[in-house]
Amino acid sequence: MIANLINPWPMMFMVAFLPQFVDPARGSVTLQLLLLGGTQKITGVLVLGAYALASGAVGEWILKQPKIRLWQQRIAGCFIIGLGIRMAVSGGATR
Repeated sequence: MIANLINPWPMMFMVAFLPQFVDPARGSVTLQLLLLGGTQKITGVLVLGAYALASGAVGEWILKQPKIRLWQQRIAGCFIIGLGIRMAVSGGATR
């Protein structure tokens, strides 16, 4: 959330995206933009907060399950090795 508040790109998105939902005939344009922007930010906090709580709960559960933790580490290691092989084969160039 803090990163979104100090990052100019989300603000540029809001400036470009939100005005299409504002109707000057329905009252203060500033108030409508504040309401829409506030709704977007509150929704973002709720969604990201839910992800954080869920990932914390899953992380705690994984830490209590040694077999699952071992398989999770193995799978993550395979992905890292696979990405390394891909970079070595492609010469590190991006497409």
